[in-house]
Amino acid sequence: MRQSLSNIGFEGSVLVIKNGKTYLNYATANKTDTSYLINSVQKFITGAAIMKAVQEGKLSLNDTLAKFYPTVPGANKVTILNLLQMTSGLSIDKALGTKPFVSDKKNLEYAIKNTKFDENMLGKVSYSTLNYVFLSNILSNIYNTSYEKLITKSFINKLKLKHTAFSWANNKTLKKINFVLGHQLSSNGKYITQKLDLDEIHGELGAGSLLMDNYDLSKCVKYILTGNYLSKSSIKALYGMNNLANTSYSGGFYIHNTYLASNGGDNGYYTFLRTSNNAKTIIIVQTNRARGNFFELRSVMDQLIIALQK
Repeated sequence: MRQSLSNIGFEGSVLVIKNGKTYLNYATANKTDTSYLINSVQKFITGAAIMKAVQEGKLSLNDTLAKFYPTVPGANKVTILNLLQMTSGLSIDKALGTKPFVSDKKNLEYAIKNTKFDENMLGKVSYSTLNYVFLSNILSNIYNTSYEKLITKSFINKLKLKHTAFSWANNKTLKKINFVLGHQLSSNGKYITQKLDLDEIHGELGAGSLLMDNYDLSKCVKYILTGNYLSKSSIKALYGMNNLANTSYSGGFYIHNTYLASNGGDNGYYTFLRTSNNAKTIIIVQTNRARGNFFELRSVMDQLIIALQK
């Protein structure tokens, strides 16, 4: 494990849990409890929160987007399940969110106004963060509270996460959770510090706005997949474990035969999460020194989780 990550030039924090026990917990840069921007990895938390609402009878996977936002193009054909599985046919060719940030409501209005619908892509996987922006706003609508307050109550406070916060937290909080800024490798081989674009991050509300360390991430994974947050039937429904052939992505995870995968990369950060279906074996690696081919690194992580489960 160490050698494989060293070979690809990884610098950051590593947590490996095997058969329910900590197998490796080390850092080649920063610390084991350093918090990073997890980017798209946040989607699995949003996806689980949506499934929780379904479990509570507040929502149906077959509800259409029109129930909440009827003016979105194709809203009467796009279902909640389509959004969860990135099969909605919805896209946006502009940056998510207004500049400057005004409110979540204004960002939603902006997204609705600029959304495009391709009916030919309905039912086909086409990755777009926009899907989870709509889901996070639907959560706010259902629970009559902000997405931030909902996630803070349901995960951060519930699980007593000590190194988790939203990106726009004050400096005191950022220091407390050991947050580090991202660094991008330039063409001359030097790292350039990346300042967080909070306007953009606000626009990715439920899909790329959380800062977390490895341990807190692992707690969320276990909480969701072991039947404490979602029922076993809800877990199967969300992650398509009953019908793997027709599901490649759902609820924030790429679905594989023996494991679930989530990846995040932007603003000088890489986050890779791999977990067995029962969350007994987990690999999480995070870095704020983004280098190397993202997709190559993603492939290495897939190889590692497969090897670890043997």
